[in-house]
Amino acid sequence: MKQILLAMIISGAAHAVVAQEKVDTVLYVENPASAVITENPGGFDVTVVSDTMPDANRMVYTDKFDKPVTVKAKKWRSALTLPLDKGRSSNWDLTVGGPGIGWVNACGQPEGMGVEMGKSLEISWLNMIAVKYRMPWKSSHLSIGFGLDWRNYRISISDARFLPSGDGGVALAPYPEGATAKGSRLKVFSMGIPVIWQQNLPFKLFGYKFLVGAGAVFNYNSHASLKTKWVTVDGDRAEQKTNHIGHRRFTVDFIGLVRIWSGVNLYVRYSPNSVLRGAGQPKFNPLSSGIILYY
Repeated sequence: MKQILLAMIISGAAHAVVAQEKVDTVLYVENPASAVITENPGGFDVTVVSDTMPDANRMVYTDKFDKPVTVKAKKWRSALTLPLDKGRSSNWDLTVGGPGIGWVNACGQPEGMGVEMGKSLEISWLNMIAVKYRMPWKSSHLSIGFGLDWRNYRISISDARFLPSGDGGVALAPYPEGATAKGSRLKVFSMGIPVIWQQNLPFKLFGYKFLVGAGAVFNYNSHASLKTKWVTVDGDRAEQKTNHIGHRRFTVDFIGLVRIWSGVNLYVRYSPNSVLRGAGQPKFNPLSSGIILYY
């Protein structure tokens, strides 16, 4: 009887101590290797694997919400992850993003050429696909990808026009006497390898983390063309075009980006290489700016 009474006293004292202390540890694992949290409208599960435990003895903690809830999740810029170690998170990511539109200027163009930035369009897809590496300090990324770019240089504020020079290049000349100009342009299509560093800064802009990026795009300019249209003095429509303009095949662009809103970035892109090469060609360098989405 004394033993039973003593056991009851000890048990009651233990319950009293537990009641006085608020326990906030629900799962304890030594040397955890990975932790996975799975959430659903009814509750959540926490699965922890330890380096000292076999996978078959994973520890799981489950809790339920007081009432059904709506679970929302989103992920920008990352379409597919590439884990390098099974069961562990990876710093490598396979990403897609960067469709953009902007306006391009012909810096250093000859006097009277008349390419106007407001009417010269650039359409690009900076990263059709890219590999991104997250730096160990977590706030920086380096990406290497593949993309496309299309630039259109249009003369709109002068009487000059682009025309074939006869030796596989481009020349500038006025329209025929009495003709009505209908537009003259050069078009260059490029495939590029962008190498870009991105850095998250410790403040927000319009409620989103401020992000800046800078890098270089190494281009192979696979196609270029010239087209000029006008109406003759007799009212006939005329057109002159060629796909041989003596453009530079390999160029590099320097690019800078700033995120201004969720999924919206402003960019500036400049090339120190002239668009056309060879003696007698008009010399000018592309400078473009505009908007890039989901980068």
